[in-house]
Amino acid sequence: MNPTLLQLKNVGKRFGDHVVLSEINLEIAKGEVVCVIGPSGSGKSTLLRCINFIAPPEEGEVIFEGRSWKRFHSALNFIANRKYEAQLPKLRAEIGMVFQHFNVFPHMSAIENVMLGLTKVRGKNRNEAREIAERSLRQVGLGDKLDQYPEKLSGGQKQRVAIARALALNPKVMLFDEVTSALDPELVTGILDEMRRLASDGMTMVVVTHEMNFAFQVATRIVFMDAGRIVTIGTPDEIRNTTEPRARAFLSSILG
Repeated sequence: MNPTLLQLKNVGKRFGDHVVLSEINLEIAKGEVVCVIGPSGSGKSTLLRCINFIAPPEEGEVIFEGRSWKRFHSALNFIANRKYEAQLPKLRAEIGMVFQHFNVFPHMSAIENVMLGLTKVRGKNRNEAREIAERSLRQVGLGDKLDQYPEKLSGGQKQRVAIARALALNPKVMLFDEVTSALDPELVTGILDEMRRLASDGMTMVVVTHEMNFAFQVATRIVFMDAGRIVTIGTPDEIRNTTEPRARAFLSSILG
């Protein structure tokens, strides 16, 4: 078994009085592909945002490579929070994230989108950043679209730019949040194939998805969530044959 790379301990998240996540405990080993499934509103996307502190958890801690990350919720810890906030860009560079709606900058070409993090976060000069960005775009099949602007790219191509942008930073973990749900059906296969390639290359991945075939074929383990909690975790075979009532009902509604 590979060493644990990422751990969530008693993570909780709320927006106002609404509890979105409660008592989340999860360990992810280096090289694992963990797919997170469950009904809409179960907290799956928020879970990813807690992992790299886009939405910092109010409770518990995220442990990455042995270092604990957690928010302090007292005015007495203002300085501690400021120090950790200053280090968050480095954390997010190590834990790349690809969103449902691409989030590419429309006023920048494909290669400029990918170069941005390399210069701002990794401190690369423009020549080095361009070389890495070009390599990352070629890796995802966009070697002929380097200077194209997003308005000239298909949805699938924009999603590939987003993947290349995250990969260019050489992260240790990749988070994917429903990355195919905004795509036309004919574009989905290409993105899933790209994710399969990353998995086969040993990339540690946490994937929120409704693509059940992908989850059962690629995942090391599958996490089923409902109402802000992890209900059950298992290998694809264990989840496919689970006796847990909520998981069985969810899978029956999707798989028939």
